[in-house]
Amino acid sequence: MKICCLNLPWEESGSWGIRAGCRFPNLMPSQHNSYVPFPFLLAYTASYLAERGFETVLIDGVAERCSPAALIERIQAMVPGLIVAETATTSLRNDLQQLQEIKAQVPTVKVALYGPHVSVLPEEGLTGAVDYVLVGEPELTSGELAHALDQGLDPRGIAGLAYREGDGSVHVNPRRGLIEDLDALPFPMRATVPLDRYVVPGFPTPVVFMYGSRGCPFRCNYCLWPQTLFEPGSYRPRAPEKIVEEMLQVLDKYPNTKSFFFDDDTFNLGRERLLSFADELDRRGLKIPWGMNARADNWDKELLERLQRTGLFTLRIGIESGDQRVLDACGKGLNLEQARRMLVLSNGLGISNHVSFMVGLAGETWESVHNTVAYIKSLPVDSVQFSVAVPFPGTEYYRYVEAHQFFETRDWSLFSGSENAVMRTEQMSAAELRRAITQVRRRVYFSPRFIRRRFAYVRDFRDLYAILRKVFRLLTLRT
Repeated sequence: MKICCLNLPWEESGSWGIRAGCRFPNLMPSQHNSYVPFPFLLAYTASYLAERGFETVLIDGVAERCSPAALIERIQAMVPGLIVAETATTSLRNDLQQLQEIKAQVPTVKVALYGPHVSVLPEEGLTGAVDYVLVGEPELTSGELAHALDQGLDPRGIAGLAYREGDGSVHVNPRRGLIEDLDALPFPMRATVPLDRYVVPGFPTPVVFMYGSRGCPFRCNYCLWPQTLFEPGSYRPRAPEKIVEEMLQVLDKYPNTKSFFFDDDTFNLGRERLLSFADELDRRGLKIPWGMNARADNWDKELLERLQRTGLFTLRIGIESGDQRVLDACGKGLNLEQARRMLVLSNGLGISNHVSFMVGLAGETWESVHNTVAYIKSLPVDSVQFSVAVPFPGTEYYRYVEAHQFFETRDWSLFSGSENAVMRTEQMSAAELRRAITQVRRRVYFSPRFIRRRFAYVRDFRDLYAILRKVFRLLTLRT
């Protein structure tokens, strides 16, 4: 049986969306989106299915920016028996419509959908063209489903599977346990996707995305994947030698690779593990620029210096608020002064700091927004990302907003976090949150100190173009 693992193209009103591999699915103007994530879970699923003997192809319509019509032509030519597609809250409407169009042209294909939204609300995915929802991690469930369909067996007893009964009711099987040994999975499929299209601002391109772990032991109430695709508080690291083995395989197959990005929820967990990773890089003679998603409080100078000598050149750190009261309320468990000391330390070692913040967490006020701006201006940062907090279904923050009746809309297509605010806080309306996100961007991005550091962070023309587009948008937005 042929199988297509599919990241559907997502374009609306001249904007392109990012979904698979993205914790904050959103739409951005077509010439603006300088961040294009690699579809990790789809790629792992594709390689897992291929290892089990299925003729499998991975198609990333987002990275390719192919049209829905062109995609349908490829699927018609392939005639797969199963499509495994990833969806997200913000793209759900678009995804279901495209899958319906695909099914109309290839009516024999079975469609399985997975993602954080349908793991929580499987009934919202089981409409029209979708035959199954894979709840949680997709690899093992998709493997059992493919085997059952290929052999003509009844798949309804498969753990982690949701489907509609003959009377239209939704049945959700018990959830499958997490994959404990991530190194038992084959390396993610990369051969059929355009690796040069994946981009992280500030990284030398081509940049190859990697995972060194899944999950996070911390319990930030807004964080999407650990609460929906995985299990809250779970953390599963890969062995350092397997990570380096994958890096070497990538460099052998794709020698033009210029950097690696570890897109874990939190890569810098386990001091001895990180030191072992550095030792393994040295043992294999590998030194190449690399960066990671990290917390701001799991560091010391010796560890940072050791990793820098292996090629670590940038950290991407979620601080989220510059107001300690707001930060404590969301369960981040981070001390702002400790975070500042770490950023000063990494900056002093020549490591670039990219930090992200949100407006609209529980307890947000105009005072806390001003505190966040003041805090950011006091930091040695090279790049700052802002978003509006989004209470995604399945998260503790969603339940909090729902319990306090703070929702302004449940239109999932607006749950993007760029400028939309779908809820209010105790003291700020949704309109005020929208004004606040524009104001903090202007106050930070247009400060002379930040401008100097940000342009020093530019790696290529794509970075520069994205910055100039962002500046134009900020200048023309109304507050």
